[in-house]
Amino acid sequence: MYRIGIVGPKPSIERTMRAVEGQDLEAHFELYPYEHARETGEIITRNREKVHGWVFTGPIPYLTAQDVLHEKEHAIYCPPTGASLYKAMLQAIYTLSNPVKEISIDMTGNESWGLMDSLEELNFSDEQLRKYVFSTDYDVEDMIQFHVRHWEEGRTKAAITCLYAVYEGLLQRGVPVFKIDSTKLETVQAVRMLIEQIRSSAFKDSQIGVLMVEIEGWHTAGDQSTQRYQLQHMELKIKGILLRHCEQIDGSLHQDGTGRYLMYGSRGGMARNMESLHTAMHQLELDTDLLSFAGIGFGETAFDAERHARKAIQYAKDDEAGRVIVYETDGTIVEAAGEDQELSYEMYSSDTELLEQLNKAGVSIRTFQKLKAYIRRMGREEFTASELASGLSMTIRHVQRILGSLTAFSLAEITGNELNTRRGRPSNRYRLLR
Repeated sequence: MYRIGIVGPKPSIERTMRAVEGQDLEAHFELYPYEHARETGEIITRNREKVHGWVFTGPIPYLTAQDVLHEKEHAIYCPPTGASLYKAMLQAIYTLSNPVKEISIDMTGNESWGLMDSLEELNFSDEQLRKYVFSTDYDVEDMIQFHVRHWEEGRTKAAITCLYAVYEGLLQRGVPVFKIDSTKLETVQAVRMLIEQIRSSAFKDSQIGVLMVEIEGWHTAGDQSTQRYQLQHMELKIKGILLRHCEQIDGSLHQDGTGRYLMYGSRGGMARNMESLHTAMHQLELDTDLLSFAGIGFGETAFDAERHARKAIQYAKDDEAGRVIVYETDGTIVEAAGEDQELSYEMYSSDTELLEQLNKAGVSIRTFQKLKAYIRRMGREEFTASELASGLSMTIRHVQRILGSLTAFSLAEITGNELNTRRGRPSNRYRLLR
């Protein structure tokens, strides 16, 4: 059973619990009420080890939590929508004796709520609708005074708010106020979505991972060794380095021929310890003075994971690739895995016309997809050969040949040129067309 933490004002948490009551969610809920949204960060930091994921009762605690949530931490919020707004307005119509034509409303500036669009559909004039847009660093008293001022001056007949603190403050001052809340269906759907995310992640983490490490030229080093025991001592040192990493991933180490080693473990363990792997690879190169490569494969079975690891090590040994390569279960390649320059791309395409053009151009689908992935990461459409060569660790001549072939077969085009120095020919700027 999954443990889910619910964070928000106490009334919002109680409403959330009423919504999920009786639902078959296979989850246990830990409740973390706060007085102000600024407490969200401390709640998460103090309790993140106790839960599998977080449900925030609204966008304010969710947005506040972004500063402390880890990258792979599961979190979701119940978003107020147009239905939530219309529900509050219907409550106002049925509660008040006169039709409500003038209201004040507060809402966050986060456009994903969809409340702005819903308000526009109601065709309120500027005189009928007084809006207060706030951020996560809101002032409750200032928001209360906004509503009170318009009500006391007769400009509005009721207030609609997104925050319980504002709702309670306006009630105490006698202002007719109505709260925007997620519907029961929206709340249950959000919780179900979070549980599916957690379940999917747990399944993915439990996949089998195989790490293959190869030290290039090790068999040649053995042939050239003049000292009988020197190579054996070095092998013991190599195994010691790899065993330390193996402990980190809770795996098992096996030798697979001369200079090649296999580690079996879980996907989660390997993914969480990429820094340890890079440290081990660096130490191997320092101690052996030889290049080392690592390929990681994932799969539902050990056979699939090892097959993917062998493919990954072949890509890792490619001069154009990074030293650590991951081969995903869906065939996606991740180069320089665990580093700042990590690059992910697919090894296939269902576009038969593209494949035919690439074949004529003499450019592999892998190279083309890799170029596209790096260009996408640069964040602009146009580029030079030197920019690609630098970012992808290729020679400029090799990149120029690839771009020339792509241009000849209408897969890329020259968009202009630029002069980088006072001497020499200007560099062409390119853009991919597919």
